[in-house]
Amino acid sequence: MNEGIRIFRRSSALGYFLVALMIFALTAEVQGSDKRYFFRIRENTLGAALDAFARKTKVLVLYPYELAGTTGMNPVIGRHTVREAYQALLRGTKFSGGLTENGVLTITVLPSKKIDLMEEDVNKTQRRAALLGGIAGIVATIGNGAIAQDDATDHGPIEEIVSVGTRSKGRTAIATPVPVDVVSNRAITGTGHTEVGRALQTLAPSFNFSSSSVSDGTDALRPATLRGLGPDQTLVLVNGKRRHSSALVNVNTSVGRGSVGTDLNAIPGAAFSRIEVLRDGAAAQYGSDAIAGVINLVLNQSSEGGAASVYYGQTYEGDGGVFVANGNMGFELGDGGFINFTAEYRDRGNTNRAGLFGERIFADLEDGSIDPREVDAERQNFRIGDADNEQYAFVVNAELPINDNANFYFFGTYSDRQNQSAGFFRSVRRGPAVPELYPDGFLPLINTSIEDVSLTGGIEWAFDSGWDLDLSINHGSNSFAFNISNSFNPLFGALSATSADAGTLGYSQTTFNSDMVKTFDLGDAETTFAFGAEYRAENYTIEAGEPLSFAGTGISVFRGFDGNNERDADRNNVSFYVDVESQVNDRWLVAAAARYEDYSDFGSTLTGKFSTRFEITDDFAFRGSIATGFRAPSLQQANFNSVSTQFVEVNGETVQQERGTFSNDSALAQAVGVPELKEETSLSFSAGFVATLDALTLTVDFYRIEIEDRIAISAGIPLDLFENTGPATSAQFFLNAADTTTNGVDFVATYDVDLGGDQSWRLSAAANFTDTDIDRDSIVSAIGGVDVGPLFTPQDIAIVESFQPKSRINFSSNYTTGNWNIIARLSQFGSYTVCEGSCDSTSNVQDFGAKWLTDLQVKYTFEDSGLALAVGVNNLFDVTPDLNLIGQSRAGTIPGVVDSIGVFQFNRRSAPFGFNGGLWYARMSYEF
Repeated sequence: MNEGIRIFRRSSALGYFLVALMIFALTAEVQGSDKRYFFRIRENTLGAALDAFARKTKVLVLYPYELAGTTGMNPVIGRHTVREAYQALLRGTKFSGGLTENGVLTITVLPSKKIDLMEEDVNKTQRRAALLGGIAGIVATIGNGAIAQDDATDHGPIEEIVSVGTRSKGRTAIATPVPVDVVSNRAITGTGHTEVGRALQTLAPSFNFSSSSVSDGTDALRPATLRGLGPDQTLVLVNGKRRHSSALVNVNTSVGRGSVGTDLNAIPGAAFSRIEVLRDGAAAQYGSDAIAGVINLVLNQSSEGGAASVYYGQTYEGDGGVFVANGNMGFELGDGGFINFTAEYRDRGNTNRAGLFGERIFADLEDGSIDPREVDAERQNFRIGDADNEQYAFVVNAELPINDNANFYFFGTYSDRQNQSAGFFRSVRRGPAVPELYPDGFLPLINTSIEDVSLTGGIEWAFDSGWDLDLSINHGSNSFAFNISNSFNPLFGALSATSADAGTLGYSQTTFNSDMVKTFDLGDAETTFAFGAEYRAENYTIEAGEPLSFAGTGISVFRGFDGNNERDADRNNVSFYVDVESQVNDRWLVAAAARYEDYSDFGSTLTGKFSTRFEITDDFAFRGSIATGFRAPSLQQANFNSVSTQFVEVNGETVQQERGTFSNDSALAQAVGVPELKEETSLSFSAGFVATLDALTLTVDFYRIEIEDRIAISAGIPLDLFENTGPATSAQFFLNAADTTTNGVDFVATYDVDLGGDQSWRLSAAANFTDTDIDRDSIVSAIGGVDVGPLFTPQDIAIVESFQPKSRINFSSNYTTGNWNIIARLSQFGSYTVCEGSCDSTSNVQDFGAKWLTDLQVKYTFEDSGLALAVGVNNLFDVTPDLNLIGQSRAGTIPGVVDSIGVFQFNRRSAPFGFNGGLWYARMSYEF
């Protein structure tokens, strides 16, 4: 991308941000004491109710934390002022509240003889709060929407109220019967990463965000996985509503081959108040795809204030420069509502870690000697590393009270990302070559344009009977367009254009939801009962490119989609669920859910889940679950078809193949006898414990996930085994190919060191150990009654079993003193194994050892200004994966010119933390 254009875009984008923020600042209103808010507080415990109160009003609340679990709080429904709301909440309880002159709400315990609500003298309230000495609960919401904690206490799931995995309001992450990680906005920023996927990988060891290179569209949209499973086996929600998936199908040899994931980087991290990661099967609660778990992206709900930041970072090698400018601002909307905006511009340059091209680039001279141009030819002519990308993203989140019992909400996201990656360098000697166009050979470029849009609207009713109704409609779409440049179509020779539109993939999803929930006493058990229905309509399209992209063998590097590939496929499904959660007594919680779904293209399924949590003591509890789940074949998997260029190893040499991918309803698939796709089904178990010992919190959870009929893309099938298949010679299809079993364990521990004064120090550790095995006896080997050998090749097996690390371990230290904050993090990426071709010898199988990465960030907040400066380094010691010894290409020696083992210094198939090495960065931020 032209550097001049880069600079212009950066400066103009920054200017827009500054102008917008000036307008925001000039029009911001100050919260008034008579302002009314729309409340819907049904939480029964003191801590949970006050948390809901603080999230709505942005009021700082101090209360005796040891009493956070006290029950008996009153529901608060409708529009009220701050004073009216907390008085109604506490009326008739043993607590009293008072507002200080600074607007802080302090909660104290009434003398035993006084039960009726009384307004405490503010000064007495302050003195009592100080004397309690146990005020450890601080609940508030500030400009960026995160729970108001010091940076040092903003990293773990402890004391965070969660909305995923339970329909009971006000349950903390450690009080749920299943494991949930909560990652705050500040924690995301503290990683120094500008991509949400990479930041989440840093903070949640069970989450992986693997890199690959020279893998077509996958270079632009990395696969995100949970617990070592596939990208399409984790469900993504935004504000609790199902997020649409990408239009891209990963067909190359990388993590997630054959799957369709969700683009986590389409929404900027600045837009979130927190991210909730449910590490448990939840298809019975949320529907298809939630086999490994659920990721819930919770958007900022702030109604005032804002933040802006500018970031720049660069690798130690001097490439991969990243510039980010973003801003967030909240406004009051109507009487007690809010509207919150986020905008971000991100520009990342490509990185290149390619080795030297060791072969001769030009044909030998007639006398057999090498062409003299070899001496000065550019030898680093591959581009192996991160793709170049530039993204604009916008997010809006809003809520508007309609009356005292009803609330309208809406939120939307938009992003446009332009990416550029490369294929294999085409030398003049190897071809295809046209000296008239490319006298020195050429590196074809794959330009992808990803446009992602979503909009959700709904109405919530809080009925006097205690029932809450939520009606919503959600539409999302993703388009993935290919344009090839710096290439040509051999059919047209020297007359060929050098670029072409190669076609566009499109996916859209529209979802209607109706949910009802009520919390009531069933005998002595506080019970939450929920039920609802969902209707979802999906559409998948393939649009052909221009003729130059597909005529003949197509434009070099990526044959465009032609008229035969075009698709416009639809389907719909309807589902019904019931979800019950009951606090049987003070120590025992049980929950159960069931869901029925019916799809228009493959049939129906019924799933269920049971989970429980039992407190042995006040400080120790067991928890566990058993669940059945499913994943419907995606519309993309059922309809994708193309002819793609894939580089595979044959007899130790990386060679180019044009391999056809055919949909299961194609004439060829029917002639061959390829069966229709059916859903994946799963059975999962989890068991663990939670221990809270003073300043130490520890959670350990073991899990087992059994998946039957796992969908995968097949190996290349030689079509000469069949009759009447047409001119094609090799093809691949989507199949229910095999069964897998995953076993693992998650650890999370946090410890808060009591230093006193203005110092805070949190130490944390988290780890995930996982292992996935394919049942070899379950692998499909016959199609249409013809034995074609295992359709899961040894390399396909390795992608599922060993391309991802077997372990992930994180240690972090977060220390704050005065205006200074220091974050240090040590992250382990465990060993993994990659193989090429037949995977049958040491020459094409390599074990990559575990690596430890060190991150460091120092932040200074300027006194009373809202300004903060952070500088840091990710991968301080410039660690890279082991050098690659397999799947090499273009190795060779030319005496006096080059001696190379190949261009792939690092394995391009799988790189859990990439292979860029160290990166330094600086970020200036302003909160107001």
